[in-house]
Amino acid sequence: DILTSSRKIMRVKARKTMDNITETHEYIILHWEQAVIAPENAASPSLYVKPFTPPCIDGPFKSLFYWDTYFTNKGLIADGRTEDAKNNVDNLLNAVKKYGFVPNALSMHLLKFCSQPPYLYLMVKDVFEATGDKKWFKKAYPRLKDEYFFWQTERITPTGLNRYYHHSLPDYELLDYYDVVANDRLKLAGEKTKEEKIALAHGFIAVAESGMDWTPRFGFCGDEIIPVDLNSHLYAFENVLFEAALDFEPEKAPFFGEAAQNRKRLMDEYLKDKDGLYYDYNFVTGKRSEMNCSAQFMPFFAGLLNDKKAFNRLIDGLLHKKGVVSVEKTDDKIAYQWGYPNSWAPDNYLAYVAAKACGEEEKAKEIADKYLNTVADAFEKTGRLWEKYDGVHGGVATVNEYDVPEMLGWTAGVFEYFLKDASQE
Repeated sequence: DILTSSRKIMRVKARKTMDNITETHEYIILHWEQAVIAPENAASPSLYVKPFTPPCIDGPFKSLFYWDTYFTNKGLIADGRTEDAKNNVDNLLNAVKKYGFVPNALSMHLLKFCSQPPYLYLMVKDVFEATGDKKWFKKAYPRLKDEYFFWQTERITPTGLNRYYHHSLPDYELLDYYDVVANDRLKLAGEKTKEEKIALAHGFIAVAESGMDWTPRFGFCGDEIIPVDLNSHLYAFENVLFEAALDFEPEKAPFFGEAAQNRKRLMDEYLKDKDGLYYDYNFVTGKRSEMNCSAQFMPFFAGLLNDKKAFNRLIDGLLHKKGVVSVEKTDDKIAYQWGYPNSWAPDNYLAYVAAKACGEEEKAKEIADKYLNTVADAFEKTGRLWEKYDGVHGGVATVNEYDVPEMLGWTAGVFEYFLKDASQE
């Protein structure tokens, strides 16, 4: 009968889905080793002290990119490749030792521009939890403090909260940066004066430091925004430093504890809305954003929020049939990399962790299942993993500033993390 036939079709589809997921997993396991690059084979060998796992095997991103590495490491650790994850972190810690911050990527070209979202404290924590190597953690602790004070001195605003920005650059560098972004990537129309181009370049590089270059969330004024994700990170960073200081220098612990409390107070004042969610805030105009985006999951991750109603308001607008999208749908006509309907590994990971943080286990499973299925379905058709996907229709993303590169990196990392975490429940 019709019901029996329908059940058979569903079982066949379920088996096919599991087969696709298994094949994708096996591809990742076989290719982790191929992705690893020895320091002497890097494009900027002087920036590396250990072998590293970049985002791409054959694609354009063959340096160690800062925030990508956190998500890559989640998969490496899940697959028992903890030494590879530790090597990645050692390279980033070395960069802090040499330069006082983690560059956008360990590349001599990108070193001069900016950093990326400060995930280093989480990477150190993950490696420590996987290895139990307290001696290593103690050596990492001073570098974590160096990075924290970089953000607190170089990226602070008059509100007491932090922004994304860039290093000091001469006008010619800013003008070159403007030309690359405006002409080659975003295809912006209209003539601009030198001063207007420089002003826009400040915002462009700030958005690049956010990792989400480009997104309707910031528009072109990233240097004016107090981002919800950055300040959530720094709140969690302060709490990690507080706990570490209790072990390594107890007299400093109160400083970090008070810093975290003060940050929450300021975030509540400037970023928190009556709907219970934190939003980006423009400290120049004094206006809070009304746009929902995946960065708003970060306060749940950081321990600032555990409000189920607020979480469900957010996830209901961002979770679609094939995954979590970066931002809600807008009327903007620019093909933003981090715009609707694009769905990236961090979007799905942050939503998943946020769901678990506020006790929404079924929703967490739904998020993980959709991401696993979307990546695996695209793998079946193409034989590859990709930088990003279409969270509404499925498949490789079609709203792009440039051709979607083949990926291992964070796509594989989040895939493997979800696969392992789901199997333990």
